Amino acid sequence: MTRRPVPPNGRTGRVSPGKDWIAPIGGWRTDVEMADMPADAAFQLDNFFPEANRVRARYGFLAFATGLGADVQTVIPYSGVGNRLFAAAGDKIFDVTAGGAVGAPVVSGMASAHWSVQQYTNPAGQEFLRLVNGLDTPLLFNGTAWTNNFLVGTATLATQNVAVRNTAYTLSFFGTGSVTLSGAFAGTLNGTGVANRVSLTFTPAAGTLVVTVSGTVTNAQLEKGAVATPYVPSTMISGIPDASLLIAVTAYRSRLWFIEKNSTNVWYLATDAVSGAATVLPVGGNMKYGGTLIAINVWTIPVSTGLQQCLVLISSEGEVIVFQGSDPSNASNWGLIGTFKLGRPLGTDRCLLSVGADLAIMTTDGIVPITKAVQLDRGATSLGAITAKIGPTWRETVAATGTTSEEWQLSSFPARQMAIVNLPSSFGPYQYVMNTETGAWCRFVGMPASCWTTWQDRLFFGAGDGTVYEAEVGANDNGVAIDALMVGAWSRYGDGLSTKLSKLIGVTAQIGVSTLMYAGISVDYQTKIPTALLSSVENNTAAKWGTAVWGVSKFPGISLVRKFASAGGAGSALAPTIRALISGASGSVSEAAVVGGSVLYEKGTPI
Repeated sequence: MTRRPVPPNGRTGRVSPGKDWIAPIGGWRTDVEMADMPADAAFQLDNFFPEANRVRARYGFLAFATGLGADVQTVIPYSGVGNRLFAAAGDKIFDVTAGGAVGAPVVSGMASAHWSVQQYTNPAGQEFLRLVNGLDTPLLFNGTAWTNNFLVGTATLATQNVAVRNTAYTLSFFGTGSVTLSGAFAGTLNGTGVANRVSLTFTPAAGTLVVTVSGTVTNAQLEKGAVATPYVPSTMISGIPDASLLIAVTAYRSRLWFIEKNSTNVWYLATDAVSGAATVLPVGGNMKYGGTLIAINVWTIPVSTGLQQCLVLISSEGEVIVFQGSDPSNASNWGLIGTFKLGRPLGTDRCLLSVGADLAIMTTDGIVPITKAVQLDRGATSLGAITAKIGPTWRETVAATGTTSEEWQLSSFPARQMAIVNLPSSFGPYQYVMNTETGAWCRFVGMPASCWTTWQDRLFFGAGDGTVYEAEVGANDNGVAIDALMVGAWSRYGDGLSTKLSKLIGVTAQIGVSTLMYAGISVDYQTKIPTALLSSVENNTAAKWGTAVWGVSKFPGISLVRKFASAGGAGSALAPTIRALISGASGSVSEAAVVGGSVLYEKGTPI
């Protein structure tokens, strides 16, 4: 006779029911009541990145280039025949392509390290970098060297004025004539022959250098530094009274376009040019809310015939001005699409980011896609913002930090589907990070970044200690353990306000060889850091693909494991809480990912 289980009743029913929970792949949420959080939301998600099927502790960062001597405010990627990486710190720019301790700067004597950068390719296939910062003469990198010639009309030089700073310059030319310097520096350089190059190195006072030409002076060059480098034609941007006032640059419809500081003027070069005469486009007459222009970028609009590019400007008051066409001098090839009002932009030129065909705008109201900005009134744009899920936190952050810090930056890391918002260092070493595929948010803690960039599908940030770091690499934060904390959605398990006594938590996770994972329960909307260590995987060196024996060797952190930990806590609302401490080698990663689990609890108050 087969034995049958006793059916449950009041005396044999399960005393400690179990409830499943899922990893908060929906990300960090502060826009919903804690008591009504969706099951896939997180109350806190620090250094855990929400992916489509798990939350993963971010990887570490390590020092890539050191010894820059000041706050690294711009990291500059260059992609061409030879890929290069530069970094601006203090009054210098360094080539950091090889990493390690930096050598001599490639540019020095600058007034600011915060640069707006645009790479541009001309029809001949030449790759250039054009840099402006609103204080210095615009810089140009031609793929081989930083080749600035501060003179114009250099083939046959004419008398002119040049804005200079208190640093070393070298004047050189061919010919039989002479060049007399006055104003910021007094001196004369005499030519010695048509085929002879003469040079003079000098250090002027900051101000205006008057260059007076007499006789035949050809192939003239005025450059920073104490050595005359090979001659290049003028790299100056002329037409504008003071090119050092250009603060932002973008490439649009085969031209370079610039914003002039503290103005409503846009300047553009000739088609396919990286220097030469610039033409002004005043846009103040199209602006309804005052302010000045601070940022410029490109928006690609799908239309019935394909795609159409538009030029987008944003003012200090949050007004977005959109133009279409390629030649403002031709009324049939240029026109205003419209103006739209948003919250004030955060930071300066780094508040705009191209995301596919859309353009994201970082404002006091949140990060708003321009496709939403042109459809909604400002009062409703926060609902269409991609930051809506952390909207209250966003507004609190803006109120605490202000809008003017140049450390505000909106950047992306497509290789890991990350959009990164860098917060001012006055707020702490924090970034708000979004999964660009799912729209889920988290917070990164412990990376003291001043600026970000991607290069060769790698992520880098500059820091105030004069170092360029590479992020999303290794199993430590430059020698310090990665500390990740996840507090999942609060739940009352359908039992109202009655007290629940948690006893045990089960976790389905990936745990690498250098990861310690702790699990517990937070109660009644108060985070409790867990101290119960989950049974960890074997502490063996991870097997290497190609040499490991299938079925024998272990690949820790790759396979899912089910682990349990004691989790005592009493309250009406419970939330699964996971902490991962990762401290391994810089040359490898140690997975710490959570898929979900279960909670075992008793109803009622403990005796």
